[in-house]
Amino acid sequence: MLKSQKTKIFTLAITGLVLTQMYQNCGQMGMGGFETLDMASMNLSMGMEGATDQSHPAQKEVLLPTQKTLVVNREYVADLMREIFTSSATPVPNLEALINQWIINRGAQYGLGCNPYGSYSGRDCGGDISNSNLPITTDDNTVRESFRVQFCENVLGMDQGVNAILEKLTNRATAPTADTIRQVYALFYRGDEASELIVNSLLDLDRALLAKNETPLERWRALALQVCESPGWQLQ
Repeated sequence: MLKSQKTKIFTLAITGLVLTQMYQNCGQMGMGGFETLDMASMNLSMGMEGATDQSHPAQKEVLLPTQKTLVVNREYVADLMREIFTSSATPVPNLEALINQWIINRGAQYGLGCNPYGSYSGRDCGGDISNSNLPITTDDNTVRESFRVQFCENVLGMDQGVNAILEKLTNRATAPTADTIRQVYALFYRGDEASELIVNSLLDLDRALLAKNETPLERWRALALQVCESPGWQLQ
């Protein structure tokens, strides 16, 4: 009888151990199943997010703003040149034609749209009405500078052009001086005074021309050309 009870107890212990191992295995398998499902869901989610990121447009490179130099338009340049070179004593031949050729008709380079109704001929637009849509001002450009230099060389290539400047100077001696050089500079650079460096540089140029036995008129011509062709008086 005692032996039979021991046998039952042993059998129950073995059965309990087997059942415990079975439940542990099932639990591990269940947890593993959930882990597998969670990893699959995570991979799917990451895959979907990756696909979404790839569909976004690439970021554009951010460019830093640049500051451009604005210069006066054709109307200002034309009025200034007309004021400097107009002379009742020594009229410059074809002054208006030169202003039209190198300044007024070059609106695309100088800026400021033309007025198609300014005359019956439409001369202000140079035969192209699209020039009326030009901006008021423009950036400096090499083509504009070449036109401006052409004007200076043409008008000062004539003695009348040089004399038109000289007659506007006060206390003028035959040869250039520091004071008269400042006055020539002021004709172009309105409201600005010539620095000592500029005055001394122009005086050095005059001395070099004097050493080559150039006449006073040619020395004045060279100095006026230097100032006329310098770009600084166009700055706004």
